[in-house]
Amino acid sequence: MLRKKHLFMFVIAAASTMPVLAQKVYRCGNTYSQQPCFDATTVQTEDPRSESQKAQARQAAQRDAKLANDMEKSRLKEEAQAAKLGQIPQPAKPASAKTQARTDEPKTSTDNKKAKKPAYFTAVAPTKPDAASGQKKKSD
Repeated sequence: MLRKKHLFMFVIAAASTMPVLAQKVYRCGNTYSQQPCFDATTVQTEDPRSESQKAQARQAAQRDAKLANDMEKSRLKEEAQAAKLGQIPQPAKPASAKTQARTDEPKTSTDNKKAKKPAYFTAVAPTKPDAASGQKKKSD
């Protein structure tokens, strides 16, 4: 019984690693579809590279990723050293959203008697009279 179970699992694992037959892909103008349209052209979707070419591409991608990580680490190290020496100014702390909203509002001059309308509309939720005054309703 145990051998049958192992054999069954081996067959399932082997079948799951088999390549799936590709469906046809059609190009209809600037779009791609699995259903042909009028004047559609068939697109080749199979990878024509050999296994050795695929392995070389994977190795090159891994080598490039390692090189990029090394370059980033050295850049960060150089930036930290430059910041210690005072050659690079430290970034300013970002302002809060409330501060940014206030600085974006148009300024009105005080000598104009008529106030200018703001450039944009800001909605404000109305407050309940009880919440504004801090008093609770008296229940009768």
